[in-house]
Amino acid sequence: MMGALIVGGDHVAPYRSFLEQRGFAAVRHWNGRRHSECHRRIPGDTELILVLVDQVNHGLARKVRRLAGEMGVPVLFSRRSRGQLDDALAIHGLGACPGVEGRS
Repeated sequence: MMGALIVGGDHVAPYRSFLEQRGFAAVRHWNGRRHSECHRRIPGDTELILVLVDQVNHGLARKVRRLAGEMGVPVLFSRRSRGQLDDALAIHGLGACPGVEGRS
């Protein structure tokens, strides 16, 4: 079971379903507003981390990138754009989703 973590943002339902359509069964979300989130551990089944750069503080983004590097997990930095996310997933070989067309 592939897991993904979305860091940042408040309304992530479109991104959650977007990732679920691409085979990520467990999609978790940290909104990044609470200081305690800087001390959380990335779940062990995480195979992709999406950081919504326009809605997360720099300290948390740096920490997530460092922890992901230690785990060997790719980190995608994206603005709130499904098209940009789709392109980033394709670069990492994670973007194939038969039957899903269009971007927003």
